[in-house]
Amino acid sequence: MIEQIIVLLALTAGLLDPLPVDKMNDAEWALQEAVTDIPADVAQRLTSADKFSDADRKAILDIAQRALAPLQPVPGAKPAKKPAP
Repeated sequence: MIEQIIVLLALTAGLLDPLPVDKMNDAEWALQEAVTDIPADVAQRLTSADKFSDADRKAILDIAQRALAPLQPVPGAKPAKKPAP
């Protein structure tokens, strides 16, 4: 469940918007792996009825942003061309 939440938070925050479509599977994998970086108290609030705070959301989005950083396109780089059929 926490894996789904980090993906949804990253998606709604626009963190996936700059990524090329062909990197989406890698992005989802990176976010799911980043779950281990979420502090235990924040993870506990995600899986309980405890209130999820703005600070919790920010902490998760910071983790998501770090996880997605290697997948971000290089500014000024041209997208790879697809091979001709």
